[in-house]
Amino acid sequence: MTLPEPASPLNALPELSVDRQLPRELLISDVALREGEQMEGVSFELETKVELARELERVGVSQVQVGYPGRFERDANAVAAVAEALSRARVEAVALAFVTDWEQEIDACLASGADVVNVVYRSSARLQALLGVDAAAAAARVEAAVSRAVAGGATVAFTPSDSTRADVDHLVELWRVAAAAGATRVYVADSMGAATPELVAWLVARARQATELPIGVHCHNDLGLVVANSVAGVLAGADVVDVAVNGLGDRTGNCPLEEMAVAFALGYNIDTGIELGRLTSLSRRFAAASGRPVPANKPVTGPRTFAHVLPTHVEVMRRDSRAIQPYEPEIVGNTGRVGETSHASGSDD
Repeated sequence: MTLPEPASPLNALPELSVDRQLPRELLISDVALREGEQMEGVSFELETKVELARELERVGVSQVQVGYPGRFERDANAVAAVAEALSRARVEAVALAFVTDWEQEIDACLASGADVVNVVYRSSARLQALLGVDAAAAAARVEAAVSRAVAGGATVAFTPSDSTRADVDHLVELWRVAAAAGATRVYVADSMGAATPELVAWLVARARQATELPIGVHCHNDLGLVVANSVAGVLAGADVVDVAVNGLGDRTGNCPLEEMAVAFALGYNIDTGIELGRLTSLSRRFAAASGRPVPANKPVTGPRTFAHVLPTHVEVMRRDSRAIQPYEPEIVGNTGRVGETSHASGSDD
């Protein structure tokens, strides 16, 4: 698709892209249907999950992650229903390999109709200590779980949760073990939102060197860096990026689909395949379904994101709106407004 005018022409300076390792194709995986239900008070009925999954497919999402078929019967039903409803986007289910009934987790995912099984095992020493396992036992379980999923005919991704706080040598071993067992994708998972963009980029590079497989990034927003971290991972060569409409997700949430899509399109001139003009309606649909309203000034889709009240700004808006904002609201299906403020004057920011 034709991308809109960049937010700033300076973003395209050649010296800014010297170290980028962009993937040939970027897969957008939305995890809101799973992660959203890990937020207090959020639950989607089956029919709602199917409808939201269809909306994600319409907007251009490549993959929809639905839930844990081995943990919850309702998730098994949802994965099957979403898989039946979608015609283009792939459906991913999650299997927890660190639980005692991990074989059942794998088998339930295989039986659910999912296209992709994401095998998750905890990678940091702190979490492994709580499981009562050492590095060798962790590697053995990863090998067994990935092998079982591959033997069942699934496309298998491997996620070492808490990657950004793990011993790096152990993390590399887990990636390599998963790759040798047949995984076709491995993740850098900033499960606790503890990383900086530089760390995410460095770990993506390590994962590429260790496995030569497509790399995914899964980030949370505890440090307020989730979009920057996700973008950094892709610029370092990640092929898959996990997002969630409105940033829905555990604790502080995941990388917002709408912010990531706009950052790539208008900041980096990278086409993600996402239809930007549908973003605001998609955001509001997820807000209604989750009961989590869109903040007034949320980037991209907020109802007051493109409002101007400072007199000097209002004057410019009436003459050349693009001169006072980085892109027009219509690009993302939003609307602008000129309002009033309690003070009559002010200085530009």
